[in-house]
Amino acid sequence: MIAFACALLSGVGFYFSEGLGDQWCLAWLAPIPVLWFAFGPTKYWQSFLVAFFGFALGASSLIRAYGGLMPLPVMILILSGPAVAFAVPMIAAKRVQQSFGGIAAMFAFATLWAGIDLASSFSAAGGATSSPSAAEIGAPIFIQTASLVGFAGVTFLLGAVAAGIAASLRSKSPAPAVIAVALFAANAAFGAIRMAAPPSGTMHVALIESDNAVGKTQRDDKEATLKAFNAYAAEIEKLRGKNVKLILLPENIGWVGSAWRSEAQTTLAKAATVADATLVAGLNTYLDGAQRNAAWAFTPDDGTPVTYQKRRLIQGLETRFFTPGKQPVALSNGAGLEICKDMDFHAMIRGDEVATHPLLLAVPAWDFDIDDWSHGRVALMRSVENGVPMVRNARDGLLTLNDRYGRIVARAKTAGPFKTLIGDLPLDGRGGYTVYDRIGDVFGWLCLLLGIGATVLAFLKTKRAA
Repeated sequence: MIAFACALLSGVGFYFSEGLGDQWCLAWLAPIPVLWFAFGPTKYWQSFLVAFFGFALGASSLIRAYGGLMPLPVMILILSGPAVAFAVPMIAAKRVQQSFGGIAAMFAFATLWAGIDLASSFSAAGGATSSPSAAEIGAPIFIQTASLVGFAGVTFLLGAVAAGIAASLRSKSPAPAVIAVALFAANAAFGAIRMAAPPSGTMHVALIESDNAVGKTQRDDKEATLKAFNAYAAEIEKLRGKNVKLILLPENIGWVGSAWRSEAQTTLAKAATVADATLVAGLNTYLDGAQRNAAWAFTPDDGTPVTYQKRRLIQGLETRFFTPGKQPVALSNGAGLEICKDMDFHAMIRGDEVATHPLLLAVPAWDFDIDDWSHGRVALMRSVENGVPMVRNARDGLLTLNDRYGRIVARAKTAGPFKTLIGDLPLDGRGGYTVYDRIGDVFGWLCLLLGIGATVLAFLKTKRAA
């Protein structure tokens, strides 16, 4: 009964903070019940199962978004993969606790959870989408550590705080909880100090989206795609005289055929000229010998677009139709171009920012409606890691403007008909100059090594004692 209660309590906490959850405060508390159970006189297999099912129960919120879209094996992996990544560090921490005590156990759990979280983010299928750190995007003050050591630093803090409290509750020793509270306070203080700096300027931007104005995306249908482009052009031209400098449209508005590509470009180029703004639009077309999910960027005085090709494709849904691109693109006005799932891959985005040092990121996207915030907040972590503001326009999702600290400046939900979101995006230098940009994932890999090392030492000590 105690095992079931602990799994249920943690599962509820994870359900409402991770995945589709948005209660960021629960992410600090959710691991405590199962950690408390593991730090007690229980068998290892019992502790593993309680931790696994607790986290998997929380991750089950994702079924509401992807249950009817993803194949069953993929859904099983979505639920079980992060649960194993949570349960394994817990078992290791249990062994460390038995050998070296509560303080060592809290750091063993935190380092292993962070290290495994980092390692799993290099999966070609998901990237960093399953990272527990994403839950804290709703409270930007707690994620500024990502600018120093990446998202793994946030996962480490979540693990250390929860494990420290659990260790103190189990052992009745206040030391682990005191250290946990000190880490929590130090992280918040750093966040407050970093976010106190005012922006150096702003850019007036507009995001325009309609879930209804969509061409065919998997076959050449000139009439449908041009109808969608003309509808967008009409909305763009309403911005004439409003001093908007950048206009962003969503991902993959339609398939643009090679035979009539110039006609589609002329439509969008004219709209950019009328609005006197840089225009970025998502589409798909045949380029460099293959069909590509791409973005065109038009400046008011040039009808020939700069083209960016999406490099990270959704396994199965997109890889059947498209070939990935090969390189980042930044416009002369400082806007770096990415598309939707690109933002799930922290190492690639870090490389882009270091190479191009953009003023901001312009990200056409396409979500699955119910996962709007869940997926959108993964992209926001990249802003914090690399110190670059972002505008993101997602079909079936959210229109968002955020600063370099991950704070939402403006936000709107797409709703079928045209929605236009206009706001001033805070600017402050260029991206690619954070501490994290300089050192990369050193902290995360070090966490993995330290966690493994502590576990090995605990096993060796137990073996010698026997």
